[in-house]
Amino acid sequence: MRSVKYMMISLLMVLALSLQLTGCLGITNGNPSTPNDTLISLMASVRNFQKDEFLGLLMIDKGSSVYREYDEILDLDAYTTDAAKCYKTVASGIETKYDESSIDSKSDIVKVKVTFLIPSWKDLFEDDMFSGPDGICAKLEKADKNKTEMTLRLIKTKDGYKIKNHEELMEIFDFVGYEIAGLSGEPYESDPTESEPSEPQPTNPQPTKPADPTDPTDPTEPSETEDVTGPSRVTAYSEYKKIIEEYKSDIEWYEKTFNKHSCGLTDFNNDNVPELFFFAKSKYSENYVNFCVYTFNPNTKKTSLVLVETLTQAGSDISEFFVSRTKDGHLVTYRGYLSDGSSILTYNLYASADKSPLTFTGNMFCTITPSFKDSEGKDVSANVCTLTGVDKYKEHTSVSLEEYRRVEKDVLSSTDILISASFQKNATSPAKELLGNYNQSGCSCAELLNILNM
Repeated sequence: MRSVKYMMISLLMVLALSLQLTGCLGITNGNPSTPNDTLISLMASVRNFQKDEFLGLLMIDKGSSVYREYDEILDLDAYTTDAAKCYKTVASGIETKYDESSIDSKSDIVKVKVTFLIPSWKDLFEDDMFSGPDGICAKLEKADKNKTEMTLRLIKTKDGYKIKNHEELMEIFDFVGYEIAGLSGEPYESDPTESEPSEPQPTNPQPTKPADPTDPTDPTEPSETEDVTGPSRVTAYSEYKKIIEEYKSDIEWYEKTFNKHSCGLTDFNNDNVPELFFFAKSKYSENYVNFCVYTFNPNTKKTSLVLVETLTQAGSDISEFFVSRTKDGHLVTYRGYLSDGSSILTYNLYASADKSPLTFTGNMFCTITPSFKDSEGKDVSANVCTLTGVDKYKEHTSVSLEEYRRVEKDVLSSTDILISASFQKNATSPAKELLGNYNQSGCSCAELLNILNM
């Protein structure tokens, strides 16, 4: 009976083999010369999030939607630091299993049945609210592995063997961009329903007047000094109307579920053409709420999604959120989970240089748990607080709870406009204490459609 030889690719093997690309593997000029070379290179690129190397193994048109989707998925800069860390931990634990002896290396067309062994990540991402990124990663490294099987078709080309049915590989990246409890991880997707700033100065915030969607000086509408009737504005409104109409049911779901204004227009990047923002039900995670921002480029005459972030889950009695603008022009998103003396708080900060899209600039993350007694009877705190790109903390830095609270208060006190918020009724948080009396801006979906028809 023919013996079956199975290959388990470990990280050490991948690293060792990658140093021998011109040696026993037979990879010449960076191209895999055998089907086995392609599979080894595939695993190395997946485990290490090597976008260019991964895409180079596929028979794919660079202009295709699948290519663009892979390009976005493998771009770790599109996610927050903590979320990216969790995604990388899952990827580094992926292994493959296949029958190497079944591969006909002399054939131009090769089919290989491959089993991917992927760390069990979903329950941790959805339910582990209080471990923080380091705790989640530690659990991922010890997690059981789930099997995903597929048959890959490899075609011999002048550049070596390439993977033809590359769409199937999308399944192994299901964890990338998936919502992580307490962290912000969703990438900027093409379908929003499917994360060196200046130092904020503490002030005493005053409640704003109620927003009027028909008032041209309202923060959700262009000011009187802008060219409201310019051709770029007219074209932008026309394009924004299509977007609102496309996601109208999901936006109205948000209005009905949270009894809040859902939409608005505001010029985040100072190009005299306002951006469109709205809250809508997420199809990416059922019953979750996404905050989305679209911009219009006056030069290309095209709209693009520049921000989508999952904020909260409908029906949750322990979650709260808000979106605001600060006096120094930052857009701030916040979500908190508060339950039985424990809480997990996440702030993301975005900014825009003149005439540039919004970009992620900073993150504030804090997990607070009740202290406990150690074996010697001393109080021990398990709090985890980090600041990145906020205040004086340019790099990812662990700080004390007291220091976190100081910076948090400064950011909250710099609020200029509260776009939308939903705070817990039976819990108190710094966000609720400082912003709970602010009036929220924006307008309804129906009102915005009337504005866009002007």
